Amino acid sequence: MGRYVSYDRPPVVEALMGVQFDRLPITLAHYGWFWKQLGPQQWPKALTAPHLDDAFERPGERTWAALGVRFEEVDAPHLRMQFVSADDERMLQFQDSRLIYNWRKREGAYPSFDQLRPEFDANLASFSRFLHEAELPQLAPNQWEVTYVNFLPRGELWDSPRDWPTIFPTLSLPLSGELDTFSGAWSVLLGDERGRLHVDLRHSQARETRQEIIKLQLTARGPVTSVDALSDALEVGHRAIVTTFDAMTSKRAHEHWGKR
Repeated sequence: MGRYVSYDRPPVVEALMGVQFDRLPITLAHYGWFWKQLGPQQWPKALTAPHLDDAFERPGERTWAALGVRFEEVDAPHLRMQFVSADDERMLQFQDSRLIYNWRKREGAYPSFDQLRPEFDANLASFSRFLHEAELPQLAPNQWEVTYVNFLPRGELWDSPRDWPTIFPTLSLPLSGELDTFSGAWSVLLGDERGRLHVDLRHSQARETRQEIIKLQLTARGPVTSVDALSDALEVGHRAIVTTFDAMTSKRAHEHWGKR
């Protein structure tokens, strides 16, 4: 997971970095135009997905999770396009207010943040050229984001809930009975008003395989006002994720993952 802490066999199954920006007047034709510019040979699959709501972290302002489900009606251009690489490991997501670059674990090993960052930068540069050629407004970033998703499957490091504190020492809870399941979420302020780190830890089931897992998702997000400042912001987010992951997990787990 980057140059701060290194593992030979990290449990990460997905890593993404992205930028949110002021909404652009995107039409359906623009989605196809951008895909053609990227190159359908490199991104042979194009999928549509629901539009993501804008998400903001504002220094000094706490946001509360909404109770219930909120539905938003959007017209056809307000979709999210997902361009998928031939090996199914990379995905570039594009909507009128976001550009997101994903790596998903398939057959290959996690390539490291130091490899993914230049790939994100190259796609962001392609996106900026597209905006210029399409005579659309210049990119106006307002938020950055880095997310890492980790799966810890049952049978690997743990077999029952009583094993969880050997991976996450802070889960040694004073309970009157035997622990059956668990979920928890924390938000941590990043220094110098850079944003927040959201930590979500839960006993769950993998969607595709239905395998019982512990899922640990870490999302760092914060404000940014220019493309030039984006690079440093992503580094801040990655550093927060790596150091928090390392602090949350045990020496036993580090040895299993081949910490160096």
